[in-house]
Amino acid sequence: MKITKIELIPVSLPRPAPSKKINNIVVIKMHTDEGIVGIADGGEYGGGKGQHLVMEIIKSWEPMLIGANPFAKELILAKLTRFIHTNVGLSYPGCVALVDFALWDIVGKAQKQPIHMLLGGKGAEKLAVDYVISDVAIPTAKQVAATALRAVDNGCMTFCLKVGGGWGSNFAKDVENVKETRAAIGDNEDIHFCIDANGSLDYTTALEYCRRFEKYNLYKFEQPLIWWDIAGMARLRKTQPIPICAHESSVKVPFLMECIRQDACDMVGTKVVWAGGISEAVKWGHVAKAANLGVYCGSMNGPFEAAAQAQWLASDEWFGKLAHANLYPMFYYDTFDTTGRLDREDIVVKPLAYKNGYCYAPDAPGIGLELNEKALPKFITPGMSTVTIG
Repeated sequence: MKITKIELIPVSLPRPAPSKKINNIVVIKMHTDEGIVGIADGGEYGGGKGQHLVMEIIKSWEPMLIGANPFAKELILAKLTRFIHTNVGLSYPGCVALVDFALWDIVGKAQKQPIHMLLGGKGAEKLAVDYVISDVAIPTAKQVAATALRAVDNGCMTFCLKVGGGWGSNFAKDVENVKETRAAIGDNEDIHFCIDANGSLDYTTALEYCRRFEKYNLYKFEQPLIWWDIAGMARLRKTQPIPICAHESSVKVPFLMECIRQDACDMVGTKVVWAGGISEAVKWGHVAKAANLGVYCGSMNGPFEAAAQAQWLASDEWFGKLAHANLYPMFYYDTFDTTGRLDREDIVVKPLAYKNGYCYAPDAPGIGLELNEKALPKFITPGMSTVTIG
């Protein structure tokens, strides 16, 4: 089998009203001489420029991709590994992940097996959802609390409020949000109440957040400090009782190992796209598991990306211990149940399944989703067009 042609399709997926957010992604169609087509996306990129950059980078890899055997994916990815992190030339793990997903999709379709079976079987039948509440600055604290309560009422026993100056609000508003949310959901120990600063805080401010939030019995404080301050994370973990979850600090294997070496966290996080794809995530998962640390995954907001990540997460019972913010289809359809009637048009025929606070990896071959070819042209990013390689 050989790769004969690659199509890179810029797509814009609007969130439901009243949101004005648009997820700009790139859909890849990797064609082979046996008629099998690997289809994937790598989640959102920053507007048209981000999509253009991704397509141009992958276009430059034509000599390494066209004519290659997709079953030799590890040989192909070995040539692309330096693009995950390098000081020489362009470095963009999301591009490598997009190619990686398409290769895995081809192999799964050829073998008539979902990716989780290629990785050893379905170790986790269902994956708990960590429901992220990022719209915390403008709504009142009572409205934020109501959103959390709605998630819990729909089966999401883990939820996370954004805090800090990045995704969150100011300090006083963050404190008010946490106070009102705890009052709304009560003291049920089975409900995991989390906060996430996305690396936006300095050490002193993070310590003050911990001091003020200690009484609210939080399940985890995700990435309080900027990604490179692993030593600060370790110091914070030792000086206060709220469990620390590394995320931006631990997404790639070398940084994960440093978090482990410095004993900087109680659990570790990644995003399969940030890691560089499923093949890199497999290595990452082995390291985290060997360190006896629970694994958490965020997401990059694409329909195929969410399913690809679910395939990897489902492949090991270990990955089912923590809830994951692998959420995009829930937000696109504005529902906690994607298994019933859905009224919005989409680029996939049927999205990743969510119900009662859980996500279910598809059992269809490859990534397990079918591209909605009829609808796809309606979602092409305005002013952009497909890039064809080969």
